Amino acid sequence: MHISRHLTRFSRACGSAFAALLLIAAPAANASFSVDVHPAGAIPDLPDPAGRAGMAAGTVTESDGTQSIIAAGGANFPQAAPGASTPEERGPKAYHQDIFKLRNGQWSKAGTLPAPLGYAAFASVGKGLAVAGGHNAEGILKDALLIKADGSVEKLPPLPVPVTEAAFAAHGNKLFVIGGRDSDQPEAALNTIYMLDTTPDTAKMKWASLPPFPGAGRILSTAAVCDSTLFIAGGCTLSRDAAGETARTYLSDMIGYDMTSNDPAEWGAAGKQQPAGPGTPVAAAAGPAPVRENSIILIGGDKRGNAPDPSKPVVQSRDILVYDVIGNKWTHQGEWPVGIATAPAVVKGSEIMTISGETAPGVRTPVNASASAGYHFKMSTVDYAVLILTVIVMAIIIVSAVRNGVKNVSAVTDPNTRPGLWAWVAVIVLWFVVMLNYFDRQLLSALHEPIVRDIPQTEAQFGMVTSVFLLIYALLSPVGGFLADRYSRRLMILCSLVVWSVVTWWTGHAEDYTSLLIARGAMGISEAFYIPAALALITDYHRGSTRSIATGLHMSGIYVGMAVAGFGATMASWTGWRMTFALFGLIGVAYAIVLILFLKDPAKAPADTAQAKKPSEPKEKTVLINVDNDERAIKEPASNLSTGAVLSSLLSGRPMWMLLAVVAFAGAGNWFLLTWYPTLLQDKYQLSSAEAGPAATLWSSVAKYVAVLGGAILADMWYRRNARARALVPGITFTISGPLVVLALLPGIFGWDIAVPLVLMLGLVATQGLAQGSLDATLMPVLRSHIDERYSATGYGLLNLTSAGVGALISFFGGWFKDQGVPLTTTLAAAGCLMLLCGLLLLMLPRPKH
Repeated sequence: MHISRHLTRFSRACGSAFAALLLIAAPAANASFSVDVHPAGAIPDLPDPAGRAGMAAGTVTESDGTQSIIAAGGANFPQAAPGASTPEERGPKAYHQDIFKLRNGQWSKAGTLPAPLGYAAFASVGKGLAVAGGHNAEGILKDALLIKADGSVEKLPPLPVPVTEAAFAAHGNKLFVIGGRDSDQPEAALNTIYMLDTTPDTAKMKWASLPPFPGAGRILSTAAVCDSTLFIAGGCTLSRDAAGETARTYLSDMIGYDMTSNDPAEWGAAGKQQPAGPGTPVAAAAGPAPVRENSIILIGGDKRGNAPDPSKPVVQSRDILVYDVIGNKWTHQGEWPVGIATAPAVVKGSEIMTISGETAPGVRTPVNASASAGYHFKMSTVDYAVLILTVIVMAIIIVSAVRNGVKNVSAVTDPNTRPGLWAWVAVIVLWFVVMLNYFDRQLLSALHEPIVRDIPQTEAQFGMVTSVFLLIYALLSPVGGFLADRYSRRLMILCSLVVWSVVTWWTGHAEDYTSLLIARGAMGISEAFYIPAALALITDYHRGSTRSIATGLHMSGIYVGMAVAGFGATMASWTGWRMTFALFGLIGVAYAIVLILFLKDPAKAPADTAQAKKPSEPKEKTVLINVDNDERAIKEPASNLSTGAVLSSLLSGRPMWMLLAVVAFAGAGNWFLLTWYPTLLQDKYQLSSAEAGPAATLWSSVAKYVAVLGGAILADMWYRRNARARALVPGITFTISGPLVVLALLPGIFGWDIAVPLVLMLGLVATQGLAQGSLDATLMPVLRSHIDERYSATGYGLLNLTSAGVGALISFFGGWFKDQGVPLTTTLAAAGCLMLLCGLLLLMLPRPKH
């Protein structure tokens, strides 16, 4: 056998593909981004004809799921004479406490603030519009408020100190208050950063004082958060002039404040290269600065600078300046319909709006302006490479199908001999395929934040994107299995890989929510055809004592793919999330060439290495029913049978129904933990999301990876002495893990005064990972030992349908029960009971009939 020659071909193919990827990815362009300004009048003017500066504004979600705009407070000069340019002509400055709401194209008064205010920090959070600080005629404020969709106001914990004219930004449900001033005539501006997480109940909210940003303090700067970095642009420093008055120095720089650490005490700019500044002095631009497609948008602002020309009238800027976070460069993207400063910027869907604002010192405008900002499709080198490679690969697949046929051939390997080279090559090359399968599947969740930011959608809509994949994947799994039993499993795997890789690439080009939803549905269609075909092909090759270990090795790629998908977010910080999808789509299409070279159908692999049994007469209708006992029967090939006949054969025996119940009960625990375990840890142990996420996934993932390999080895070794071993191994682990999961939750369910330590909770619940991993390694071998092996892919598709269907239900009902007041601990305990039933069913499976 020429093992070294085949390994050399494999390494050269992989190396060539990787080198080609680097060459074409290097010059790849970022997403095409543009700002398209709408004509004046696209949004109704503010109800106050005098206009206001320093308002707080943002989006709020109504009870029906739609979004409205809230605009509150602000200041103006209602007694100013036309063309007023001096304080005497303007008259006294008035601060307001109206709360206006824009819904269905009309403004209305929705409520009243507890006190007049302007120039506060604010941001839209999940519960409403959070407002903090600001000032009025009485002085500088430290109050914090939450304005809800109905116009009602709830008091939040006050700021540690009074602050006004601060920069502000939101990250998730967190409000950041940056810099500002704390007195009327300060000697210097503040460089403090305060953060309020609005996720908990109001009584549990608390302001956190973060490490200060570097350099001198500043007022009227503009801030935004992108990829775990807080950007602070422009503004003014304060100092005393020769007369002892407070003087401003306008700034043209930008600060990058790193927030990647899980410990906020370590946040800051130490060791991080500072971003390029806008190059022109700018203060009081519309804030918080909108972020789209890894670009930060500065609209308007006071750009008079430090040496204004006294002969020219002062008007506020109309410039639209865009900072490319990845490219670290600024561009001028046109002009805003009106020059403004101290105006709020509001993002609603794909639209960016400014509400009222100051057009010149002391002059306000009621005009609201808007623009569309976002991605527009533009071909890059990576896109051309994906399309060209796809055409080449599909042409090769079509030629192969025409030349060799597409029917599934029933030749299988001899169980009494050791698997040959091609049997293990199949496991190796398919390990990378299943790793890519789950990487591409999980990539959407890993890139949740930038996707929701750039393709505006509610959390419920994002959940629908996830659910539509799962629903279609579940429904089509039996179809994929049925086709894999009739047609070449190798061709099914190749087509599935190419199609889902193209869909992954296409996902990166989605311009709106509808196209994202369609792309995710297409992903479900393409991936449904892979797992049944791959596991059937691997277990065609591997009989006897290597079947579980071969299956387990392949399934271990699932856990690697799920684990490394998190690094997709890291890659997205370098290339953008769209290019990340495009690159991994390219990797998948390129890897199809490796499969073409090295993946063989068992019946067509070289006889000296595959050790295959082949019918002596191609037209013989004698079909190998189950190789464990070399059982043959005169039956029609699977490709000639109807769907009804296949289903009748599969569902006629008690073991198949027991296995359907097994995957349903096991899926209840597995999908609940995947969906709700981090939230449970946050609720029970008061962990942050940054702490709960890794705690929930790390222990379970390690347990699954250990079990999918260790359980497979144990099952195959035990199988030599006990034909029921492959069902007994997961049966025993589920019988143990189910009660342990319930035990971890009993004190909380019954209100016992016993605190379960976090480490103990994580350890007990991680036993579910041991059980699930062992089941993943042995499920296909167990299935094939109880059914007509001609229908193994269809049978596995039915199991996939059941597991994913239960997953969709448990993901929904976990949240529904929580909304009804049922704790997540109770729901997980119920899932633990189902895991116990799963184990008992596996232990009661009859002895394999073959």
